[in-house]
Amino acid sequence: MDDLIHRLEQFLDQDDIVTDQMEREYYSMDAFSSGETCCLALKPKTRQQVEQAVKIISSLGYQIIPRGGGMSYTGGYTPSFEKTVIIDVQGLNKIVEINKEDMFITVEAGCTWKDIYESLQPLGLRLPFFGTNSGAKATVGGGLSNGALFFGTGAYGTAADNVMGMEIILADGTLIKTGQSAFADAKPHHRTYGPDLTGLFCHDAGAFGIKTQATFRLIYTPVSTDYLSFSFKSILDATEALSAIARSRLTEECYLLDPSSAENLTDISTASGLKSIIKVMLKQNNLPTRLLDATKMTLSGRRFIPKDHYSLHCVVGGNSHSSVKQDMLEVRKLMKSFDAHEIANTIPKAARADPFPALNGIIGSKGERWAALNAKVPHSRAKDVNQKIYQIMQSYQDRMDSAGVWFTLLNLGIEQHSYSIEPVLRWRDEWSSLHKKTATKEFLRGLEESKSNPAARQLVKEIRNEIVTYFASIGAASNQIGRTYDYLGYLHEPTKSLIYKIKSAVDPMCIMNKGALGLDK
Repeated sequence: MDDLIHRLEQFLDQDDIVTDQMEREYYSMDAFSSGETCCLALKPKTRQQVEQAVKIISSLGYQIIPRGGGMSYTGGYTPSFEKTVIIDVQGLNKIVEINKEDMFITVEAGCTWKDIYESLQPLGLRLPFFGTNSGAKATVGGGLSNGALFFGTGAYGTAADNVMGMEIILADGTLIKTGQSAFADAKPHHRTYGPDLTGLFCHDAGAFGIKTQATFRLIYTPVSTDYLSFSFKSILDATEALSAIARSRLTEECYLLDPSSAENLTDISTASGLKSIIKVMLKQNNLPTRLLDATKMTLSGRRFIPKDHYSLHCVVGGNSHSSVKQDMLEVRKLMKSFDAHEIANTIPKAARADPFPALNGIIGSKGERWAALNAKVPHSRAKDVNQKIYQIMQSYQDRMDSAGVWFTLLNLGIEQHSYSIEPVLRWRDEWSSLHKKTATKEFLRGLEESKSNPAARQLVKEIRNEIVTYFASIGAASNQIGRTYDYLGYLHEPTKSLIYKIKSAVDPMCIMNKGALGLDK
């Protein structure tokens, strides 16, 4: 360790080499669990520093784990071994280039989705997919490693669908470039000239290398945006309606909340609710429209979703007011077939007015901790998967009630072809240092922290394992594979062999995030 630190000090500031025990514990945990405490954490600020650090760390036989904003809950960066150095890429946060003529943006991997959104907004430009709910802290590198989705996903897919090229540092310190920028004197205007090497490093949980830079395609910010919300008595009607909207590709976002989820979002009488009203007002161009929107949101209060109803929320964007108006009519026509009731569009409007708020959502509105799971399935399986999740939860209901565990459910349309289902387990428990560092102090003061609840934690782990096994059995895809999903266990054998060969090629000593993706040999 002394030799390692001494060599790192030659090119890293002392403050960028983390040796403090509590800080190392913080770096070694995610929102759900903790791994072995890393022996060191680094905070480089340049790609060159990452290259130098990786060469030294690997030569001395240490494990290496890249870490972004730390918003994972599947063990994506929790160490399996104490002899591990975590490299925090948040210091690599520069906007490298915004090219309006060729319509691309190049950023360092530590940039947040909020950084990119705010840099493009004054230029009338946007990423097609433009970020996650946690985008105030979640980084581009982490999003590309873990399948980031949400804002813009209904029309444009995920982060991986929109990236054109990357720079990655392999386990021995070698710099790899993908996409068109890998060629001499080329601009990053195209992704696939030859095999799609960019795709190789997407959704790899950081097991193939450390992302230091990425290039994304740009679009013009839609001229007009509007919002629709509907309520449904049953999950089956709501699921079919969401699939219909997703297949139509009329919306930039379309998502479905269960009754419990909506309860946490629909009270606009709170201070945060009033802030949402103000931000919605500021988005409008004229005073009468501002006042009308504010009045509608205030009158709807917490009553705009009928009790025990599921609510579906849509964002419609377009290049003219008339095209958006027409798309809104088409969405309403679709909804007539599914016993839908149109309700106040407060939730999608408030979400878009402030897409990247402070990350107080790391803790639930009742002070609870939470951990999500995810399955992406074809539309034809969406109803069955939702029903199965309810069946699994029902089988644990008595134990969940006893331990103070409950769940919420989020469904999301991904372009026209994929349907995302996200059960979120919630429980009362003490907060970790990650929770306390992520949420604002003002928010935490308004909540009461529960006592340590290891029984609930263990039950949540048990339920998660059963759900993960079910997802694998039906061939579902998932976000944030990390160390939670059995990615290799159900994989076609020749394909699995190829994955091992790729891992051996980019990381022959298996020192880059060993255990992620199940790659621990």
